Amino acid sequence: MPNRRIMMNPSAAPELVGLFERQLSLCNLQPDELCLIISDTAFNPVYSDACLGAALNLGAAAYKQILPFDHPLPQKGMGAAWQEADLIVYMTTHTLHYHERMGQALENGGRILMVVQPLEVLSRLRAIPEVIERTKAGARLLGGANRIHIRSAAGTDLVMERGQRPALAHYGVADVAGHLDFWGAGMVETAQMEGTTEGRLVLDVGDANFSFGRYMESPVEIDFRRGKIVDIRGGLDAILLADYLDSFGDENAFRAGHTSWGTDKRAQWHALVKAINPEPGISGADIESHYGNVQIQLGSNDDINFKGEISSRAHLGLCCRNASLWLDDTLVIDSGQFVPADLQ
Repeated sequence: MPNRRIMMNPSAAPELVGLFERQLSLCNLQPDELCLIISDTAFNPVYSDACLGAALNLGAAAYKQILPFDHPLPQKGMGAAWQEADLIVYMTTHTLHYHERMGQALENGGRILMVVQPLEVLSRLRAIPEVIERTKAGARLLGGANRIHIRSAAGTDLVMERGQRPALAHYGVADVAGHLDFWGAGMVETAQMEGTTEGRLVLDVGDANFSFGRYMESPVEIDFRRGKIVDIRGGLDAILLADYLDSFGDENAFRAGHTSWGTDKRAQWHALVKAINPEPGISGADIESHYGNVQIQLGSNDDINFKGEISSRAHLGLCCRNASLWLDDTLVIDSGQFVPADLQ
């Protein structure tokens, strides 16, 4: 049995207005601004209804845009609306942060917040100053470095280069002009330069392939050369990973797209055990944001945040909770624990 009622009925929306109002306030939504809420015909309407009520309560002008789920997105009108909004909040089955019109909205000074995690997670991982400050501090540290080196006792030894790619802070609110974020996030991220990831990633027992909603039951060894996987070894988890990447028929699925570390002490590593969630869905936010977690993502990195060059339908995150990470010659994470005082 779920540990709480399942909040899927639209009648639950009034109870959630306060939750959304708090998050929109941290997004600095002002009474003279326009908030555009985007959903689609397949997504839980509780989210958009509660968000609309919250925006109106804050005195902003607000309306909803409902997209089709299983048909092409319209070419006219939709993007023009995005350009006029001060704050866009979207909860859709579409990955709109890959859409060039969203990039144009950011360039125009818009703010964008993606809201797709289970409601229990949205409530538990609502934005707080501690995570915001720690994540911004981590991004500043990353922004001053080029070489990223990841090691672990399990056998990971990976190096990569950031080059001039953005050092991104994702902390759950879209609070400044030109910023896109994800409710539930606490991550420092970058898309390393294509072709620079070299070495071995070892997923140990208990590490996570959060895109599968699965923890490793035995070690998986993954070798990278010039940014691309050249070998995957291990038991069932290795077989599943290799088969999944093969299914795309696309060599870009095997490329290292971006890397990140988590900054939120509230995030629960065991969250992929779905029984903790009182509704369908799994919390990738918990795994990605888990304090001290280091992630290597495979596949696409060409969204409007990362500004990478890998285009693929594949996008898969591999997360390790006991890794160590250096930026140039500075040790930042030591076996899952932060070393710099302002990141602790």
